[in-house]
Amino acid sequence: MKILHVADIHLGRERLSGKLPDSDFAEALGHIVNIAISENVDVFLIAGDLFDSPQIHPPALKQAITCLSPLKGEGIPVLAIEGNHDRVSLQSASPTWMRYLSDEGYLHLLTTPFAPDGPVLLPWDTGRRQGSWIEINGIRFIGAGYLGAGTPKRVRAILEGIESGGPTVLVLHAGPDYFVGEGGGFSKEDLSFIKDKVSYLALGHIHKPMIHENWACNPGSPENCRLQEDGKSYALHNRGYALVVICETARRPPESMEIRSNPRRPVIIETLDCSPFGNKLKGGLEALRDSAVRALRQRGTTPDSAVLLCLSGTLNIGRIGLDPDMLASELEEKLGVKAVEVSTEKLQLFQGRNSSALSGPELVTREELERSAILEILSEDPIGGLEEKAEELASLFMELKEHVRDEKPPEETADVLAGHHLTAELFNLRKGAL
Repeated sequence: MKILHVADIHLGRERLSGKLPDSDFAEALGHIVNIAISENVDVFLIAGDLFDSPQIHPPALKQAITCLSPLKGEGIPVLAIEGNHDRVSLQSASPTWMRYLSDEGYLHLLTTPFAPDGPVLLPWDTGRRQGSWIEINGIRFIGAGYLGAGTPKRVRAILEGIESGGPTVLVLHAGPDYFVGEGGGFSKEDLSFIKDKVSYLALGHIHKPMIHENWACNPGSPENCRLQEDGKSYALHNRGYALVVICETARRPPESMEIRSNPRRPVIIETLDCSPFGNKLKGGLEALRDSAVRALRQRGTTPDSAVLLCLSGTLNIGRIGLDPDMLASELEEKLGVKAVEVSTEKLQLFQGRNSSALSGPELVTREELERSAILEILSEDPIGGLEEKAEELASLFMELKEHVRDEKPPEETADVLAGHHLTAELFNLRKGAL
């Protein structure tokens, strides 16, 4: 059986305040659908996050129907699970747009609800268009979906609840981080157990592509949800969709598994050292902008390009009033590109000799400034019982702050809190105080 596996499409995603069109995501999916038809695949697999939000606007639903209709017309079954972006929360029973697409026959939404005593595993019911698993040409497809912080335990429960038999594909919205054995990831025993139970583990959630040994795959996001996704760590590998061939008569690893890339909007990532202009009293900002224009033109920008300009080095904020959004707008106009994002994460801000904002080094990054502010708050208003763990708390708060900056869904942020040992310690302290 030939399977095309895709994940993290994020239809309806808004980027850079709408400067980049959300049609980019639909075009990426449409291209992959055409590949599926030309490759004559037997199954089209969506491992979560077809949509960017459970509250999508009508155009995103129309994009989904337009993209999936050719597969329906060709008789290629679309099997899908919901990712954390597709539903309000892990516990929510509210209808979703994925359920609507399933009810209308555009896909088979595989869901595995959990009762107090474990997973409720039901075969696909054609009349009700519901079920946890479906069998096609002798291969059983199980939809685990997004399981949150309890992923390892719940995956084991699902596989223990399915009768052993022939070839099996488990579709799971959990990323490669679960394979490193940290932060609540799979243990070696977990991985060995899963490998014995499935022929193929189809993953989604983390947008970076990954193949684990010869039996698990995360194809990566077809289009860049953030411009950083076009960076070196992503660009080293193909990213977009996977073509997988599985034996229909015996449970063993795939006969072949290949991640391929699809066309996407061109992104140019450029790092500019601000140090040569960072202490000028006059003309520093203009010199910085002109240097950025020259560097980016040498990279071959086009009208369709999206640009990520990463500022590094040092900058005296007492002499140069840098407004990243204004600089981005000026660069868009001068370069004639679709959109520019200016990142100051790596920029060191020179506070000046007489500054009292921070004690110690005068050169600090934005991250260091934010961390220092958090530590100052914890010092002035400590959390009872955790006074000696201010550094760990600051790291946790910084991680949560990045979740907000990256517009990650609340469910994912809640998982970070639920899985962190400081949360349990704080809960026990409060419980003991009652």
